[in-house]
Amino acid sequence: MVIRIVCAACGAKLDAPDRLAGKKGKCPKCGEIFRIPIPEAVSSAPSAAKPMTPKPKKQSSAIHFDDAPGLNPTSGFPKRIHIDNIYVILSSNRVTAFLKYGEGWQLNVGHGFANARQENGMLPEVGDFVLVEGNVKQTDNGRRLVGIQFFKIGKASDLQSLTRDEGEILEKLVDRTTLNGSQKKQLLLYIRERFFPSFTEDALDVIEYLTGEDFHSQQVGDCQCENTIGLRSE
Repeated sequence: MVIRIVCAACGAKLDAPDRLAGKKGKCPKCGEIFRIPIPEAVSSAPSAAKPMTPKPKKQSSAIHFDDAPGLNPTSGFPKRIHIDNIYVILSSNRVTAFLKYGEGWQLNVGHGFANARQENGMLPEVGDFVLVEGNVKQTDNGRRLVGIQFFKIGKASDLQSLTRDEGEILEKLVDRTTLNGSQKKQLLLYIRERFFPSFTEDALDVIEYLTGEDFHSQQVGDCQCENTIGLRSE
């Protein structure tokens, strides 16, 4: 069952699985913190999410959401590598690897990219890493990027999975996350260098995000697809 709600602060329409009823959630558009309504209190029409009353003496830059992740228009992790989509791994300031279909993960070795299986000694041993999934759709004019979403990889040692099965890295995802300014810049450069300009002509919101000041979104554009499974906690 899905609980359909409306953010009281910005009016964004959001869906949440009923297992999160009564827990705290965060609007991905405005950052408003609210309590997810319990199913008995939800009517057929979207319910306005009630903002949480702040506690002045306990304000913190780190927000605790009980055991529930922030709400997103599309929740869940990729459950498999989708042949039409693009996959990129970012460190804090560069493209660490990208998936090349039929040839496996290509690792940044400093002077270019090489097969991760052959260059496994070059895998980073420290750092924080993000998997970017770019949702691509086939149109009458060819493949077009329509949305991107971001996932936190558990730890640096999980990158060893890049030397094995292409999709094993999906088992190492622990949460949704956001991109910093350097990551946005590197992702934009990667897209512009590897694809024709027409590849992003249906994703103006993605380009606007990558060139703008939004550092809060965990996904941008059309990421609605069946290639996801429910969010899991560590």
